[in-house]
Amino acid sequence: MRMLDIPVALLILCALLSSGAKGNCLGGECDVDDTYREPDPEAQSSESQMMLHVVNGEEDKIGVYWVGSGEKVLIVAIDPRESTNVNSYVNHQFEFRSMATGTLKRRHIVSEVMEDNHIFLGASKTESIEGVESLGSLEELGDEVFPKYVRYQHSRPVRTREIPMGAKFRSFYPNVLSYYFDDGTKQGQYNGDIKPMGRSAINTYATHKFILKKKGTNQEVARITMEHGKNFVILQPDDEKYMAKIRKTQFYKDVMDELKWVTEYQNRTGLPWLSYHPRQPPILPMWNADHIGQEHTVVVNPEETLTLKVISLRPRVLFIENVLNEKQIAHIMEFGRQRVKRSAVGNSGDGFFTDTRTSRTAWVRREESKTMEEIFQRFAKVLNLSDDRLQHDKNAESLQIVTYGPGQKYSPHHDFSDNGAPPQRFLTLFIYLKPAESEGGTGFPLAFDRRGMKVLPKAGSGVLWYNMLPDGNADEMSLHEGMPVGKGEKWGCNLWVWDPITNFGGMMN
Repeated sequence: MRMLDIPVALLILCALLSSGAKGNCLGGECDVDDTYREPDPEAQSSESQMMLHVVNGEEDKIGVYWVGSGEKVLIVAIDPRESTNVNSYVNHQFEFRSMATGTLKRRHIVSEVMEDNHIFLGASKTESIEGVESLGSLEELGDEVFPKYVRYQHSRPVRTREIPMGAKFRSFYPNVLSYYFDDGTKQGQYNGDIKPMGRSAINTYATHKFILKKKGTNQEVARITMEHGKNFVILQPDDEKYMAKIRKTQFYKDVMDELKWVTEYQNRTGLPWLSYHPRQPPILPMWNADHIGQEHTVVVNPEETLTLKVISLRPRVLFIENVLNEKQIAHIMEFGRQRVKRSAVGNSGDGFFTDTRTSRTAWVRREESKTMEEIFQRFAKVLNLSDDRLQHDKNAESLQIVTYGPGQKYSPHHDFSDNGAPPQRFLTLFIYLKPAESEGGTGFPLAFDRRGMKVLPKAGSGVLWYNMLPDGNADEMSLHEGMPVGKGEKWGCNLWVWDPITNFGGMMN
């Protein structure tokens, strides 16, 4: 894919290919008949122009055929592991066939939703990363779990232009830049800073707009409209003399190397690379997630076992009942009641308050009591990790206690970030200490093809999800939210485990 230098508002947007959209089949030969279907003539006359992004993940050359008026017209042939763009109109029909055998790979009718016109032919995203053939359904969990504790968020997949996405920024500016979400006000909503010759990562949505200003001033340097599939954004001044010097720096060379890597990775897998680059696969183990309802049993002590049940494949999520007993719950909540204060978002030292997170939080370390030591030892067994890994000078943060009142929430977000170093949050274990009287569940809006999943377990039960993929990439599908509380008060606690080792020994979070 070719990188274009577009000097618009002193900004370069490096557009990457987005992931594969839904078609009639997910790779290999279609399991549908090869009968021609006459498109709706009235629909074919639509004037709404759209573009298809097509990535050929097959081993042979693929032909893109326009279908209409009783004929099929070859538009372009795509070489293996290559991509192309095709201009078309809403409701036009296309077929994708092997040029060698004529085998039908997929049919597609151009959608008015941009995301649905991003086609990845060959192994699906899930197959190429995890070897999973089907995302399954919650009904496979049985009535002991579904819909008692685990439910769909929506009756059908949500298809809007406002698609959740992760994005990474790289700035060649000599100044600190502040970026503001364009909420229609004159100032906008502050979302963080990017250091000079620095990097930043955010959770956002396609179609959202940001205003970038020199920190502490109203001097605007750029405006950005986020687009699905454009996850890597480079900011540079419109000063060729200055940029000639910057191009000689190691930071510039590293950013260009990263751009090349994320482009190649997305062409190969259909996924955006959201981890730090370069990043090796995680060293910590993951529980297998081969099918919905898969169970793993751990022995906590000679008299007690716990069962982890897979409830989602992408993201990889497991449900665990009775992680903590009543005594342990009360012990954690006592720490919480003494310490909770307004929650912030952002990295340690750079956090700020926002309406996207309206909870209260507190922190407690494992060495603060004998009971806390016992709790961390239980967590280690649940996570299939040695207790040594959950020491604060190794992989584990302090335990975060969180509480929500009526109407309070934490909007969809990721727990991972690219902070300029390989270590990142590998997994999240969230334990319900006191569920709300109504609502207040944990939501995963991208699960089950954006039909979404929400978990509403009883006190002492937990949800485990992995923020990383087995190849070392961050999992964009792990987007999750603390859903608004309807009635009552919700209490829970988060344990974050990092990969590789990150020393939290001297930190109080």
